[in-house]
Order: sequence, then structure tokens, then C-alpha cells
Amino acid sequence: MRFADLKNRKVGICASGGLVSTFIAQRLKEEDIPYEQFIVDIGQPADEEFCRSAEKNSLLRSAVLIDLREEIATVFLEAVRAQAQYDGGYWNTTGIARAVTVRGLVQALRSAGCTIFAHGAVHGGNDEFRFTYYLKMFAPEIQPFSPWEDLSTSVRFKSRTAMGDFIVDADPKAIQTKAEHSVDANVGGVSHESREVEVFSNNTESILPIMGVPLSAAPDVPERCSIRFVQGIPVEFDGQPVTAFEALTLANAIAGRNGVVLKSVLENRMNGTKGRGLYESPGLDLLGVATRQLLQATVDKDSWEMLRFLSPFIARQIYAGRMFDPATQAALETVHRLAANADGIVDVSAYKGSYIAECVRDYKKTRFTAQQFRFQHGGQRWITESVV
Repeated sequence: MRFADLKNRKVGICASGGLVSTFIAQRLKEEDIPYEQFIVDIGQPADEEFCRSAEKNSLLRSAVLIDLREEIATVFLEAVRAQAQYDGGYWNTTGIARAVTVRGLVQALRSAGCTIFAHGAVHGGNDEFRFTYYLKMFAPEIQPFSPWEDLSTSVRFKSRTAMGDFIVDADPKAIQTKAEHSVDANVGGVSHESREVEVFSNNTESILPIMGVPLSAAPDVPERCSIRFVQGIPVEFDGQPVTAFEALTLANAIAGRNGVVLKSVLENRMNGTKGRGLYESPGLDLLGVATRQLLQATVDKDSWEMLRFLSPFIARQIYAGRMFDPATQAALETVHRLAANADGIVDVSAYKGSYIAECVRDYKKTRFTAQQFRFQHGGQRWITESVV
């Protein structure tokens, strides 16, 4: 599909303030093609937040904002309950964002009369497939569009710098930064890509975290918090009820101020190649440790083995853009059932990017999770507690 094919059709742009989606808006404006921009609020932190991006980019000021913060946080907590980490401990922050974004945008696209959907994903990459796959699932009547399908665009703009120079309606400094360093952010975490990052042999010390302080700036004293879970999902922090988004936001704040680890992940991409990215997900890392401790205390041995079997499958499916496939949803429902008794409180300490589950208390006990004691009864033999 070329730009000429878009005449007399309305394009919906999934705008983020990023370089590519801003470039698409500028190209459509140049070609006099009607479009409407939609920005999803998925809890983007710091300068990636929509309101700050809009201040620097006049193209975004008329964008429609759709609040998906609670939706995306709920999915993240389900992924944590499933312990679904992809290569290198990656919590699929980008893959989950694409799934929630497309599902959440469909009704707005239809209401605005958009028959074409344009996104800011790099051509030929994981995200382009994810956007296309989820769009076909939720709105098959809306066609996806990539500007690189138009040969004149790929010939005219051969670099991200050239794309940035073309975007006259945006803040030049901000766009130049995005030309050199790509960031994808949401409440679950941030991914960093750049020429420096993608070369395996390069040191990446110049990349700084967005969601908190570097380890060198973290306090010298651990910070403790208590998290209450119901069926493996956090519902209280230090005795205060929280929604899914509030739980993840609090976890990010606690973990972030105690040092953010940037994970250098050499991941297996969808097309069979290797890729490198730097990922930060402080709140998910903290919750992941607490959830695992609770599951080990409350889930019986065979169920725990099944959950551990499902974890990598769910992670691979989400990474591959198949979160809403029947098999993935069945696996997530199974995890929910396995974690039916995962109720209790976990006390966690955060210290310079590491998290320790100090204790599990007030947890639900069943005959499948009876504990054995030795020193409580003299130390010379094991006694199994009586659980009704």
C-alpha cells in the first residue's frame, strides 16, 4: 500500500511521541491525507508521558487520549502471577503493551471512521507483526499501513536522522534524541535500543534508567514493604488497598528509588535472529520475587511443576504477539486456577536493585501445602502440621 492509495480514506495513527509515528503524521499532512491520532495512556513514565510529549510536539496536541492504565497493569500482574519471563528475565513489557493497545484502540478507530491503521513500529520487526496480528484479530476490516511500503518514502528517508529533519512541527532537540536512541515505555517497564546497544560487543554504561536511580545512587539502607495477595494478585501495600495500576505504580516507586537494574538481554527474535535490548522493569522485578515466594508456599508440588511448565510457554506466546490466542488464554486461566489458594502477605526488602522476600505470613494453608517442622519439636524428628 502506498500513500496514494490512502486518498479519500481516513487513517488512524497510534501516536506515541516517538520518531516513526510522528514522521507518519508529518507525511500524511504533506500528502493531504485525513488522519486522526490516538495516544494510549499506558502509564508511560517521566519524559515519555503523553502530556510532556505533547508540549514538545505540536502534531500531538489534537490527539485523542485513551486511558488503558488499569487494563495494562492487570495484564502485567497476570504475567507476574504466571512468572512469565522471556529471554534474560524480560517481562514482555513491549509485547504486552502492543496487545493491550490494539485491543483498546479498536472501538475508537471505528468511531472515528478510520479504515486504515498506522503505527510507529520499525518495518520488518517484532512490533510490526504484533500490530498487524492483533489488528486482524480484533478489527479485520481495518487495514494496517507502514510508510515503508511506499518505495518513494524508503528512498527519500534512508535514516532516522533524515526522518527527524523532516518533522518540522516537533521540537528539534527532542526529535534528534529519538533519532539516536529509541525508547518504548509503559507502567511495566522501559526498553532501550540504539546503535550502541544493539552491538553485542559494546559496553552500554552510558544508558541511564528512566524509572529510578542507577545502582550507584541507591540508598545504603534497605527499604521494606508488605504486600497482601489474593489468588496471586497484589491487593494491598502496607495495609492500603490498591488497584492493579496502583500496585504496579507503588512497586515501581519503591524499587526505582532503590536502584534500577538495566538488563542487557540477547534475545531470540521472532524471525529466528538474535537481538539485543536494555530493559528496566523495577516494579515487576520486585513483585516477581514476592509472588514467587507466595506461590511456593501456597501451591502444591504438582501444581507448582505445572505452573513452571506453563511459564515459558506463556512468555513465548506474549513475545510472539499471540497473547489472545486460545492456547495462551487457556494457559493463563490454568495459572489462575493453580493460584486459587495463593492468598497471604509477603514482606519484601529492596536494596540496590535486589529484592529479598523476607517472610510469608497470614497465608492460606491446605492439606496439599502442609509444612514440616523439626526444631519446633526438639530437632530430632520431623513433624507435619495438621491442616484441615
